[in-house]
Amino acid sequence: MFDFLKKGHGSSAHPSVRPPRHSRGWIEVRNYLDKTSSLRVLDFGTTSPSNINYLTSRGHSVYMANIVQDATRPEWIKPPADSPDADPVFDTEGFIAANLDFSGRDFDVILLWDTANFLPPEFVPALFDRLRKVLRPDGMILAFFHGRLEGPETAFARFQLTDADELIALDSGSFPVRKVYQPRQIENFLEGYTSTRFFLGKDNVREVIAVR
Repeated sequence: MFDFLKKGHGSSAHPSVRPPRHSRGWIEVRNYLDKTSSLRVLDFGTTSPSNINYLTSRGHSVYMANIVQDATRPEWIKPPADSPDADPVFDTEGFIAANLDFSGRDFDVILLWDTANFLPPEFVPALFDRLRKVLRPDGMILAFFHGRLEGPETAFARFQLTDADELIALDSGSFPVRKVYQPRQIENFLEGYTSTRFFLGKDNVREVIAVR
């Protein structure tokens, strides 16, 4: 087992635990994990021994990628060529190449969680394009999208897997939601998948399951 692709960053030494979060998307993924053997799972977020143990105890391989803090590094922002007052230009190609290189591996399940909300918007279409390419046919991706820019439920969290219909959210760093995405925008990110399903939670978080 290769347990992480990027070392976890941005986690607090003593993360606070929020009330368990009911997740219809997690129910779907958990059922798939329980019914299918020897899956390869890509789990986004700070390194989680709990999630590693949860998945490997069921016979699956787990790989971890934590890209939110890396996205804040200044090397991904290039000065505008035409005017110093122009908006910065993001090196999307460089970011994807450096942070989403899986060395030829592909995956059956991708747990993206709410990563997209915390990335510069310029990176998000490229993120989904890259993940679609490394997801195996009939593979599944679970993504969350916040419906608000601010509020206690928008704090960056590591989602911890459970045997129940709920997830445990652990505060995992001080990163703001950068943009809220509407359903049509999310559908555009997931263009090319064979099916998508949306679930709206009570906390105004939209969950999406997409099958390649």
